[in-house]
Parts: sequence; C-alpha cells; structure tokens
Amino acid sequence: MRWDPRGRTAPAAARILFWTTIGLIVLLRGFFSYLEGQFVPATFEDVPVVYLAALACLVPTVLLWPMLPWHGHPSARETAATVGFVLASLAIFAISEFGHYFLMATVVAQATSAFGFRTGALSCGLFGVVNFAVQYFVTDFTTMMAVSNSTVVAVSGLIICFVVTGLVAAGRQAEHTRELLADLERAHRDLEDTHRKLRHYTARTRELAVAEERSRMAREMHDSTGHHLTAINVCLANAERGGPVPDQVREDVGEARQLAKQALEETRRWVRALKPLDLEGRTGAEAIGALVGSFSDTGARTRFRLEGAWPEGMDGEAELAAYRAAQEGLTNALRHSGAAHIDVAVRITEDDVAVEISDDGTGADGTAAGSGFGLTVLRERLIALGGSLDGRNRPGGGYVLTARVPRKADPSLENIS
Repeated sequence: MRWDPRGRTAPAAARILFWTTIGLIVLLRGFFSYLEGQFVPATFEDVPVVYLAALACLVPTVLLWPMLPWHGHPSARETAATVGFVLASLAIFAISEFGHYFLMATVVAQATSAFGFRTGALSCGLFGVVNFAVQYFVTDFTTMMAVSNSTVVAVSGLIICFVVTGLVAAGRQAEHTRELLADLERAHRDLEDTHRKLRHYTARTRELAVAEERSRMAREMHDSTGHHLTAINVCLANAERGGPVPDQVREDVGEARQLAKQALEETRRWVRALKPLDLEGRTGAEAIGALVGSFSDTGARTRFRLEGAWPEGMDGEAELAAYRAAQEGLTNALRHSGAAHIDVAVRITEDDVAVEISDDGTGADGTAAGSGFGLTVLRERLIALGGSLDGRNRPGGGYVLTARVPRKADPSLENIS
C-alpha cells in the first residue's frame, strides 16, 4: 500500500473525492433550481452576476485538475496551474450549498503534497477568510457565528495538512527503509559471493597443496628410489656378466637383479599413481586448459592459448612437467604478483613444448625472481628431463615464466632391463 500521496499524478483517493465533489455540486444545483423555480439561489439574488461568475469557475477547476503537481518539485507551469486551481476552488467554495468541504480537503491535500505544510496552511487560511466573508456579508449569520464557522473551516484544513504531512513523512521513511533493505540485500549477495569465492579459493589452495605434495613425493621416488634401484640393477647386471662365479652366487645375483627390477616397476607404478588427478581422462593440452579455466574465478582473468597440435604419445613425465609449469606459474601470479590478467600460452615445436605464463602484476625483485622453492623444484625437474625454466620481468610491468619441456624425457629408466 502506498501511504505517500506524492507522485506524478493524483492518488486514487484524491481523484475519487474531487470528481465526486464536482458531480454533487452540479447535480445539487440542478435539483435546488428545480425546487426553487430559479437558477440563482435566493441568497445571491442581489448579486446574480457574482454567483454566475463563481459558478463558471467549475470549468477552469476541471481543466486545471490534470495539470496539478503532487510531487515535491513542481515546475513553473505546475505552480501556475496550482494557483489558478486554488483561486477557482475558492470561488466555488463561496457559492456551494454542499460538497465545499470536500473540495477544500482536495485543495489543501494537493497544496501540502506539492509545496509543503506552509502552503497547505496558507490555503486553509484562505478558505477560512472566504467562508467568513460569505457568511458575514451575504447571509444573515452574526459576526460570532461567522467567526466560529470560519475557524472550524480553517482548523479542519489544518488537520488535513497534518495528516498529509504525516503521510508524506511515512512515505519518505518507507522509501528510505526500502533503499536500506535493497542495500542490505545487495551487501548480503556480495557477501555470499565473497564467501563462495573464498571457499572456492580455499578448496583450490588445498587442492594445489595436495597436488604439490603428491608431485614432490613422486619426484622424490623418481629421483632417489628409482635411480638407486636402477644403479643396483646395473651393478647386478655387471656382476652377472663378470668372470666365473659359483653357480649358487650367479643364482643369487640373478634373483637379486629380478627383485630389483620388480621394485623398480613398483616404484614406477607409485610415481604414476601420484600424478595429479586433473590429468586423468585428459590429454596434456586439455588438462592445462582446464587448469587455466579453474583459476578464472579466483580474482584474476585467465586466458589459455594453444599454438600447434599436442604431440601424440608424449612421455608421461614430460606431460606432467608441462602441467606443473602451468600450475606453478598460475599459483605464483596469484599469490605474489597481484595480477589482474594472466595469459597461459602453450607452443608446440618439433623439439619441445613451451609453456609461457605471463601476467600484468608487480613483477619480481631481480634477486628473488625464480628463486622460490616451487620454482626451484620445477627447474630441477625440467633440467632432469632435458628442458629449462626461465623467468623475467616484462618491460611494461608484470612477469613472464617460460618452461620448455622436451617431447621425450630421458629414457634411461625405461631402457634398463
């Protein structure tokens, strides 16, 4: 329900009251004229011209009604229409036998809505003065009766002023409350969105931490246990191919070599099992593209670009290293550079796969660029595979990390039998 009467047009209650009042004035004047046998009432027989002129004011009252402002900022045209409407209504009020109080209520409500309490109170005083003038100079009312009746008219108008002013204040308060509720709802949505992003970022950070730990464990098993078992296998193979030895020793050496080979195969299975889950069911380019897309709602805009066709049958270690390069570059850009845009480009050449991560962040200090633990581990991994890792600040701001991964990793582990 709209309590505030202000608006571009009159409220429904004011429209009903106005048109009902005009209709009653016209109908009753016709009815009384029929009963009295004359159009001009006996009260105004001495001044019929005045009566007819006042009654003719019904026309401008009706014509000006649609132009009246009900909002708090009327234009000059609307102000002029209000002045004409008030004057015409005062004339009709002076000659009406019935309905003039309703007309006064409509005029006072409109003046108060558009121009405030003072203007509404002024219109109440004008109606009181007109009422006193008619009753004192035209009718047979005594001075005391004219004064008392006029006071009642003015006080009635003031009551209407207070009511309309209260409705306007209540409307403003309701509008302010709606604005506050809208602001609160927007803040609540923003807070929910922030919480959702925070939960996603926390889950993503946890996932990255787990993936990094899995990668570290796989790297350790590959570089330490795997190499040690390979060395043992080589030593046992040499011993088996050596000079004459007792059959029992040869049999023990062969059994030890077989056990070392089984342990090496078991280590390889564990290394493969520790690969990041994001690679399951995807090729290298698809996995990196999905990784870049997963960072899109962490506060920075990400973009992935693939130049060339991903090599078929690429070594698993090399594919994992390319994925780790993209992962490490994205993570560092988000954590340390404050970047707003991060681009990941994968370029396929005849010899290697180049993964370039560039951002528009703050860059890195010359002494610290590329010296983090994650980058150090990644560099060691790439060097072991025959690749490289380079990082540099961009001239226009930001940082570029470029990892080159050979298509085929060092086959030494696979060739040992």
